[in-house]
Amino acid sequence: MKSRERVLTALNHQEPDKVPIDFGGNQSGIHIKAYKRLLDHLGIVDDEILYCDIIQQLAHPCEELLQRFEVDIRWLRPPASLLPEDFPLEVEGRFQGIRDQFGVLWGDRAEKDIEDILFYDPCIHPLRDVTTVQEIREYDWPDGTDRTPFKGLREQARKLRERTHYAIAAPPLGCIFEYTTFLFGFTTALRHLLRNPELIIATMEELEKYWIDYATTYLEEIQFGDEHYVNIIAVNGDLAVQTGPMMNIERIYEPVIKPIERRFAQRLHHLADVKINYHCCGSIVDFIPHFSEMGYDAVNPVQIGAADMEPCSLKQHYGAMITFWGGLCDTQQTLPFGSPNQIRKEVKDNIACLKPGGGYIVSNIHNITAEVPPENVVAEFDAAMKHRRYH
Repeated sequence: MKSRERVLTALNHQEPDKVPIDFGGNQSGIHIKAYKRLLDHLGIVDDEILYCDIIQQLAHPCEELLQRFEVDIRWLRPPASLLPEDFPLEVEGRFQGIRDQFGVLWGDRAEKDIEDILFYDPCIHPLRDVTTVQEIREYDWPDGTDRTPFKGLREQARKLRERTHYAIAAPPLGCIFEYTTFLFGFTTALRHLLRNPELIIATMEELEKYWIDYATTYLEEIQFGDEHYVNIIAVNGDLAVQTGPMMNIERIYEPVIKPIERRFAQRLHHLADVKINYHCCGSIVDFIPHFSEMGYDAVNPVQIGAADMEPCSLKQHYGAMITFWGGLCDTQQTLPFGSPNQIRKEVKDNIACLKPGGGYIVSNIHNITAEVPPENVVAEFDAAMKHRRYH
């Protein structure tokens, strides 16, 4: 099989010739420090090292590395969104960082040496002191119909679709509930969820409007005739922690969050013939039936170190509902601190659990962090390549 057919076969819960491999997404990528060491280790030269995500400090991996790891997916990012290492930061008060389109400042302490900053946290929350729905409606929400961010996207899409055999994935085109925690601050958002849910609902509705416009604009840019040159859309939405859901599912998630996120997922499916890869960290087992019912085709990153996330159990109980995208090697423990032999064994065991019957795509469990040795990254993907074949 070619890569595109392989990926779509797996997403349709059929067995392809080999388990597809993903690397380089916004939740399946690699920290720029680890990336540079990996290139040196492999003897690969990247003439222009770029960020694909400044906030997470993720590198945009070069084509030679993607081919070395037999990656089946290419992430369709506009060239204008890839930023150089000397990307300027702004300073506000005690913080240095970058401001997103919603007014959230992602940063670190202003006095900190930039070389010591490994990622940026939300530091300034523009809705922190908002107390009424009217204030939320009147907030200066960004314009999702602005085509400026998509400069160069159409040409990139045509090149990938017509000159390569890779599956094409869109980076996150939506983030609804999770983004309320950035706008209000995490603690404030959860407090409102319990005491003032109307504030969270109003904010989610405004975010939904923006992301629908944003996704529509993105998809119109890559539409050729009746076809959109993308196979998969990523959507973000963390709802869980290491031990389980961060809110009561029946009393809060189902009546408050789920209706809006389901409506958004259905709109994406209406806009284009695409699969949705939903990102949700932590222990998500109680959410999986909801994700499937809402129209999510895959869930990422399959955090096997969280509670009740043992790979064989996940596959047995939920494998028919949803495609597991991730689950390769414990990124919190084994990958940074284990030996290459430990990594090879864990990868072999996890693939054996998750690949039967299709419905599995190999990738990191979230991003490869800055401290991971290059030998461990190579061991992880070499083992994946070795054990990915079905027959």
